[in-house]
Order: sequence, then structure tokens, then C-alpha cells
Amino acid sequence: MLFFQRLLTKPILISILIVSTHSLAEPWIDTSDIYLKAYIQLLADTGHIITPVTTYPLMWHDIARDLKKTNQSNLTTNQKNAYRYINHQFKLAKKNQTRIKVQTGIENKRFTSFGDQVSDKNSISVHSSIMFENFAAKFAPSYTHNPQDGEKTRLDESYVAGFIGNWVVSLGRQNRWYGPTWDTSLSLTNNARPITALAISRKSAIPFTFPFTELEVPWTVTSFMGQMDDNRTVKNTLLWGFRLNLKPFKNLELGITRIAQWGGDGHSQDLSTFWNVLTGRTNCGVDDLVCDENNPNPANQQAGYDLRYSFNLFDVPMSFYGQKFAEDGKEGTLNYLTKAQPQVGFDAHLTILGKPSTVFIELADSLADCGKRDKIGDCYYEHSSYKTGMRYNGRTIGSTYDNDAKTYILGTISQLSTNTRLTTKLRYLDLNYDNSDKAPDDPIIGNPVTSIAEQVWMISSSVQHDYRNWRFILAADASQSTFENDIDDETNFNVSLHVEYNL
Repeated sequence: MLFFQRLLTKPILISILIVSTHSLAEPWIDTSDIYLKAYIQLLADTGHIITPVTTYPLMWHDIARDLKKTNQSNLTTNQKNAYRYINHQFKLAKKNQTRIKVQTGIENKRFTSFGDQVSDKNSISVHSSIMFENFAAKFAPSYTHNPQDGEKTRLDESYVAGFIGNWVVSLGRQNRWYGPTWDTSLSLTNNARPITALAISRKSAIPFTFPFTELEVPWTVTSFMGQMDDNRTVKNTLLWGFRLNLKPFKNLELGITRIAQWGGDGHSQDLSTFWNVLTGRTNCGVDDLVCDENNPNPANQQAGYDLRYSFNLFDVPMSFYGQKFAEDGKEGTLNYLTKAQPQVGFDAHLTILGKPSTVFIELADSLADCGKRDKIGDCYYEHSSYKTGMRYNGRTIGSTYDNDAKTYILGTISQLSTNTRLTTKLRYLDLNYDNSDKAPDDPIIGNPVTSIAEQVWMISSSVQHDYRNWRFILAADASQSTFENDIDDETNFNVSLHVEYNL
């Protein structure tokens, strides 16, 4: 991280980021705009975008190519609205941009979903981006007053990237989202702040052809290696991530994800150890691996798969989607110690009261069978050696609801007018429902959402309005919590305002 901060604070690079006028386009789409995601998904579900679209950051290259090939006369009214919004955002990405972003609120956001940019209630940031033929960069310094993790100055969403053939190599702090979901994902989301990572990704999903057939399958792959430099039990833990995304048919998209913590202070991080991480030989008692106090478990691994199947019913595009994601262990013929946990969803792109909308329902359960003497709970996102688990700066890198939670989400993403859009969610959350925590009195170990069982009803809404170079996002939520323990019910309200200005 120190190297990256020094690199980005060099005066020459800063001046290039601010004054350059020869940029082409920002190379990828980040996790900050749920409406852009919804419109891209609509055109993908209806066969107009053929590239895989469930891995973020998502490359602009193939999205722009598919838009160019789209015949607008064949689009429905809702699809035309989606086409115009995506095309407008691409035109903005092609320009040299400097954006000032300010956010203020009553409280910090407890739960973060796709489209949420920061969870802290008060912050200000400047985002400047450029792209040349073989180089792209973004410089995004920010200041947060009274932050949750104590870091007032940040470089989140900053990066430098180079293009080599059909590959993009980048170094930066980028939010990632793996999977077809809208509200949260069991694997990797923007719930925690991004870590500094070196990444390699495929630029274009150029298809491969199955031998002796005419079946062409577009595919993308991305992998990163980063350092978790926060306050944790194993300092400087390394985090490796891998995602393969392919689309064998226009209405079916598949994804495979692997995430592993390894290395760090006091742990081996040589090539042979990483090879064992790659091949999955890191489970104690499996593959002749013996673990004890002198030889701790060398890695904390997670793996899973997801799919999205789309179809039309009464001329309404809709989809079923879901994932199964597991900690180290065994399930059937797969070597997982922890049973894979499910997340399922359904969405439909339709018109509600004359307004184009995406409606979704999502259900998930992160209470896992830990596989040790029938122990249930307190193991998802946890680990025996890496005791802080799959968390960074006090927030889980996966589900915003952390472990041992059953969640039921009903949401709508709507366009009210040309420049105004609305997102609304109704949540029922059965949090930490085994009423147990690995370390309830330790701030860097255990469930950071709640250490006791909590049932939450929450309704939240945000409205986004664009006016010339301005963007305004007003968000509000109200929740009612009840507890199994002898604790009074709680009612909470929060309101926040996010303002952007594009220079």
C-alpha cells in the first residue's frame, strides 16, 4: 500500500490525471451504479449483450462493442431506455473526467449493497481518470471525518493499469463484486473497503469454440493478489482471488470463484505454499497435511459456483440465479470442510405504473455446518489460524450480513423519468440466528454485525437525480430490531445525501 500511495502522490502523475486531454475511455465499470448494472443486465438477458456480465469491475470493451451492433429499431421501450443510459455512461467514460463527490448522513451505513460507494456517513473525494491506448489510471484521494476504521485519508478506487494484448494488468484499490446478485453476495462484494492488489484480467471475452462444433463460448477470467494491511491477528495477510466467467448460451451465464487468505507475518508465503493454495492442498487432515501449533493451517480458502438463467414469460424478461459458496472442507466429492451455503434469487424486468423497473427477490443462508463434532455456526468467514477471517477493516469481504444469517430481500430498481431513478428494498434479516459468536468481546475476531441473535425488519430507499454535470442521491432507511436476549427492541432511522459534480 505504501508503494502505491507514493506512486499516486507523485506530482507528475497527479498533473497528468488532472490536465490530460488525450484519454480514450475508462476501461471498466465499477460497483457504484446499480442502475447501470440493471440496464446492462436487461440487455444481456434479452440477448443484445453477449459478453458475461456478472464480474465487476466489468470491462467496457465488449459492452461498447455489443451496443454498437445493436439495432435500436428491434428494441422495446424499456430496452431503448437501457440502451440510452448505457450509451450515455460510456460516452462519459470516454471523456477525461474529474469528479468531486461529497456524502453526509446521520449515521454510518450498517449494510452496504451494489451501488453504495462508501459506508461512512461523512466523506469527500476527488476522482480523476485517464486512458491512453495502452495505459489507464484513476487517482481518487478522499477524506472521511470520524471513520469507522480510523483511516481519515484514503485512496480507495485509485489504480494504474496497462494493456498487453488481450490482458489488463492493474495495481490499485478497486471494489469487486463476484456473482449475479443485487443486494449482496456470499463470495466477494463491496461491503468492505477495497484492499491494495495486483490484478490481471482478460480485456475482451473472445470466445473459444468447442471442437467439432460451432458452439462459441465467450469467457472472461480475472485474478488478483492483495495485502490485508489492517488491524488483524495475522498481520499483512495475503488475499488471492480468482474468477472465471463464461456464457455457453445467450440465456445462461456461469461463474466459478475461489478466494484464499495465506501468508502474512509468521506464515510461509513461498511459491510452494502458493502452489498448495492453487491445488487446494491446505486442509488439515486432508492430503497428508498435519497442522499443529508449530505448523498452523497454511490458508483459509473459499470456493463456489454461480449461475444465471434468463427467459421470457408473457414477453417479460426474467431470470433465476443463485450460487453455492463454501469454506475449506468437504461436500460430496468436493473437498470442503464446511458445507456449501446457498443464495438464490429471481428477477424480472417489467413496467410498474408505467415506469421501467427491475424487481428482484433474494434469499441466503450463511449458517454453516462446520464439520467438527456436529458443530453448527460460527465458522463461515472464520478460520482457526487466520482468526480475523475474511474481513477487512471490520467488515466482511463477502455478505454484508456476515455469518449465521438468514436473509430475505425484496427490491425494485425503477426509472421515474429521463433523469430520475429510484431503488427500494424491503429486508427481513435473521442475523446471527444461532445466538453465538466466536469472540464477542474481541473487536477483530468474530461477527462484526452482531454478536447476538437479532431479527431486523428494514425498509430502505434511494432516489438518484442527474442534472447537467450534477448527480444527487438521497437515501433513507428505517429498521426495527428485536432480540432473543433480554434486550429492548430498537428502532433506527438514517438519512444520507450524496452529491457529485463532474468538472
